[in-house]
Amino acid sequence: MNEHPISDDERARRQKAIDFARTNIELSGFTPSPAMAALGVRFVAGELSESDFIAAALAHANSLPASEPAQEYFASLEQLEAARAARDRP
Repeated sequence: MNEHPISDDERARRQKAIDFARTNIELSGFTPSPAMAALGVRFVAGELSESDFIAAALAHANSLPASEPAQEYFASLEQLEAARAARDRP
């Protein structure tokens, strides 16, 4: 439980930041993990400070298995765009 409630303005600022981040993730073709979504809810509610939220998000990211960066898959922007176009064809 939050012993130090945040103001409505601060809650709105935090919600806007979480919504912006989620939208960017989704526009990139990904979905936030349930763990990250839960952290976002706790941050907006005031249960986590900004530094606590960032630390928890980094800890979560560092706990995930390593994967190859996108540039390992595509040598150029043209290749990436061609792959996206092929994926989106009916």
